[in-house]
Amino acid sequence: MAMLEKVMYRCGFPESVIEAGASQMTEQVSDLIEDALEEMRGSGVPESLLSSEDPRVITTVTMYVQAYRDTDRTDTDKYLDMFRRKTFRLTLDGGSGDNEIDKEDADEE
Repeated sequence: MAMLEKVMYRCGFPESVIEAGASQMTEQVSDLIEDALEEMRGSGVPESLLSSEDPRVITTVTMYVQAYRDTDRTDTDKYLDMFRRKTFRLTLDGGSGDNEIDKEDADEE
């Protein structure tokens, strides 16, 4: 399953919209995915991580799409804050999936 479908499922789009493919909504989400990836790239997330189907990348992109989809902007700041935090974590991680911050978090629990 491509990133577009995964993000749309996570955002709660109806299956009929996702399966239709070339709808206006699909085009909007596709554009937002590209925007999110560019934001992440500009923030220093490694290209190797961005070009993968890493669940952390899909989650981060989903947050960006949630922030900007539709016309209801009441949750925009919340989702953008989550996007920024997750993007920052990915820049620290460097794509290894095993960084010192994650180890410290695990030790605290």
